Amino acid sequence: MRFQALMVAVLSFIVDRVTKLAAEKFLFGKVFSVIPGFFDLRYAENKGAAFSIFSGSNDIVRKVFLLIIPTIVAVWILYYIFFKSVNNKLFNLGLGLILGGAAGNLYDRIVYGKVIDFLDFYIASYHWPTFNVADVSVFLGCLLVLFSYYRR
Repeated sequence: MRFQALMVAVLSFIVDRVTKLAAEKFLFGKVFSVIPGFFDLRYAENKGAAFSIFSGSNDIVRKVFLLIIPTIVAVWILYYIFFKSVNNKLFNLGLGLILGGAAGNLYDRIVYGKVIDFLDFYIASYHWPTFNVADVSVFLGCLLVLFSYYRR
């Protein structure tokens, strides 16, 4: 089970990195409409967290909330994977997705000082904040962890 969680984390991280590099190379300054009126591929940079929270904050606040806390969460997940025996595939898959997604966005924040986003959904004037594969991984991972918890 540990191996599966770690492989999911590594795969999630790699897919996130590859898609962000592709977005940087092919989408910078451009918008590709995949489903007109609903879904575009659009390069965006976010110095904050989800929904641009903390993007206008000073560097100390951003570093504490966007570097230190995600690092603590990632270390906690690694501890849980290695030292807590959970024989639940969905739970372990969820932890792997959360870890891989967190590592993907943490990498961006450390290397670039911002996160690269490119998935852009909207309906009429309602516009969902642009996000990336790491965000999807964290979201799906949380759903799987919650589902496995309530399923028991």
